[in-house]
Amino acid sequence: MKKLLAALVLIGVWSTTALAINWSVHGLPVQLALFGRFGTAALACWLLLRITGRTLPMHAGARRAYLVGGLGTSLSMACTYWASHSVSSGTVAVLFGLIPFSTALFTHLWLHEKPALRELVGVALGVAGLGVIFAHGFGGAALGLLVVLVAVMLQSATAVRLKIDSQGLSALAVNTGALLVCAALTGLAWLLAGMPLPAVAPMRALGAVAYLAIIGSALGFSVYYWMIRECRPAQVALLSLASPAAALWLGHALNAETVTAQIVAGTALILAGLVVHQMAPRKMVPD
Repeated sequence: MKKLLAALVLIGVWSTTALAINWSVHGLPVQLALFGRFGTAALACWLLLRITGRTLPMHAGARRAYLVGGLGTSLSMACTYWASHSVSSGTVAVLFGLIPFSTALFTHLWLHEKPALRELVGVALGVAGLGVIFAHGFGGAALGLLVVLVAVMLQSATAVRLKIDSQGLSALAVNTGALLVCAALTGLAWLLAGMPLPAVAPMRALGAVAYLAIIGSALGFSVYYWMIRECRPAQVALLSLASPAAALWLGHALNAETVTAQIVAGTALILAGLVVHQMAPRKMVPD
């Protein structure tokens, strides 16, 4: 039940993240949007640690996990934020739906884990669903699309490495340490860029930064790191397939956007892929 709830939370967060990123970078400099997000999120997680009476482990293994999570996340998000100037939020969400492929690659390289046939069929159905939904919806500059693909690879590599490096650490501790690294790196980037500030900060952009900090990072990454620790990386990665479809249905419900037969068919394929993948035999991965 905990895993199901965590999966639903991640799908909800990931379904809205791309749009929030797009709103934030169209009202604030990229460096400031990133620093505002990660600085606020790091402070929130640190305060939560203090309130709950827990400490942040600082042994060598913990520091390695924080560095892996922080460096991978900050680089991946920097790529995503930069590309969001030229690539639509829907296209960003679609490209992040390709994470199962890159995760499978790193899982094979670092965990020596071979996917079962049903898992491959599940991923194939999910990606086919994305293809059906967005058959005519890919826009944006080629360079921006390439940079998003780099972000996808970085996110996958980070998830698999954390499966190895975060054993024995709480998800909140991993998230707090990683966010502190993210805040330091993005703060340095803002400083080196001359600390640019907008002439006027739109409320929508500020709200998007606050949402990304508290929901997208403090909550979302804590759940994400817990899922990485408790589940196989490929299972966590598959959730990214549902996010673009969920984003479309949220748009229909909250913004009166049209849902076509093409969208219905694609969503059905994605859900079928999720079901098939979760029915696959589960193998324990040695720590």
